[in-house]
Amino acid sequence: MSGEGVEMTAAEGEVLRKDRGHQPLWVWVMVLTAYGHRCVYCDERPSQTLEHEAPLAGRAGRDIWWNLVPACDRCNSWKQKKSAAEWARDMKLHHAYPKAGFARHALPLRIVEGINDRVAHVQREIRDPARRQWFEHHYGQKRTPRLRREKHEEVQRCAEGMERYPFLPWESREIKPSTSHCMRVLCCGYQQDDAHPEFITLAEAEREDLRRMAYEKGWYLGDLIGNLLDRAVEEWRRSRRGGRGEKRSGDVNRDACARL
Repeated sequence: MSGEGVEMTAAEGEVLRKDRGHQPLWVWVMVLTAYGHRCVYCDERPSQTLEHEAPLAGRAGRDIWWNLVPACDRCNSWKQKKSAAEWARDMKLHHAYPKAGFARHALPLRIVEGINDRVAHVQREIRDPARRQWFEHHYGQKRTPRLRREKHEEVQRCAEGMERYPFLPWESREIKPSTSHCMRVLCCGYQQDDAHPEFITLAEAEREDLRRMAYEKGWYLGDLIGNLLDRAVEEWRRSRRGGRGEKRSGDVNRDACARL
């Protein structure tokens, strides 16, 4: 069966659509932050849109997250209804035979020659299960903005937030498996079994300074507060037992933060 609107069931209950659907916010953020928030085709401009690597007009084209790559609006327009490999081939032919009409617009040849490798790289990044699950957990319940400008604002906030982490949060230890909540210790350390939420009262200036401190160190605010308390409690313990050894908290993030 073929034609517009054809649907077929995929793994994990996903639906493969031939028509252009409405992508949720977590897909927008997951795809546009890939490849350093740059267009995978020109390797220069910021990513602006979800580009179907295999075009919807072709047999392999599907409107689903694993067929999307980050692209700028210019490259998305120039690529038209071609796959990345087809577009790269035609641009190479355009450079070899500029009057033959293989492409109306072409990127520099040195950029064209790297398209296939860059697309393969970004597809591996987007299809990483741990990365995909992180975005789905953190953005899956958020409302998808109607305006593209608002989607871009969410993407920019996420990109700025990623820069604060010492390494990618989905690469940190998972406290325990979960299909509904993020359990990565770097960003969601409060999910640990031995974590006990406490409330503190701060003046506005102290609160802002603490938030800036957490921002600069790239840590979850709760872990930073816990680390500061750990230091104070450990100093108190050493004073009572005569300074015997260093005690580790058992939390890899707090222990690492203590050495920053």
